[in-house]
Amino acid sequence: MRSLLLLVLFVQALHLPLRAAEPSGGPVVSTVQVVLHLQDLDDAALGRLASEVGRERNVGIEYSCTWSGVLVLHYTEAPVSERADVVTMTRRLLAKVGLEQGVVFLHITIEPQGPGKC
Repeated sequence: MRSLLLLVLFVQALHLPLRAAEPSGGPVVSTVQVVLHLQDLDDAALGRLASEVGRERNVGIEYSCTWSGVLVLHYTEAPVSERADVVTMTRRLLAKVGLEQGVVFLHITIEPQGPGKC
């Protein structure tokens, strides 16, 4: 009986640190990469986008090619957890510089950050 009691206490002690490491229900913060094809991407549009991105703290342009219209954006500490959130956030950024038409989202990668994440 004493052995059983010690076993139960040992198992509970193992589960206590695991519960403490679980997320607290706060906002999810992620690192996001978005690969886009922009039909109207030219040097002027890329310049407007670069100046708008320069004002933002958590977004950067990873890659751009005006010839092909491919653009890769990188968000850090983005308050998103789903693809739809990323699409909305990116469309809002592109609308600020007049790039609303001809936008195709080719690939989106979302990597959660926080306790227990690399």
